[in-house]
Amino acid sequence: MAALLRWDNPQQSLFERIRLRADPFKTTDIDLIASIRQNLSQVLNTRPGGSQSTPALGIIDMNDAMMDSSELNLVVCQSIRDCILRYEPRISAVTVTTCANPDQSSDPLTLNFRIIADVQEENAITRRVEFQLHMDHEQHYYLV
Repeated sequence: MAALLRWDNPQQSLFERIRLRADPFKTTDIDLIASIRQNLSQVLNTRPGGSQSTPALGIIDMNDAMMDSSELNLVVCQSIRDCILRYEPRISAVTVTTCANPDQSSDPLTLNFRIIADVQEENAITRRVEFQLHMDHEQHYYLV
């Protein structure tokens, strides 16, 4: 029973831990930030209602938001923050803010966000990390 096993590194995702158990010769030095980045990319590109087991998973759809642009920015930032706190347990103290689009002239429908969060590493040290989140005109989120 997996629940009775003691995992060597609780900072890894479940699938990373299972993969390492299956292949003990594989390197165990998994980059925590890369793992978090991959999970956030998957979580943030999900829309509410897209998962039957977790209907609240995801970010609100811009087409469903009936607000002016200042309210929309606040609502989207709050939605991103709530989604990260709920579905990425390895990070805490999340702050999400909008950023100016450096290339606004080419595509005015893109949005940029800055995510600042604390990561609890396995040696009980908290490290502050920053991600840049880019949303394109098709509402796909990319961590850069």
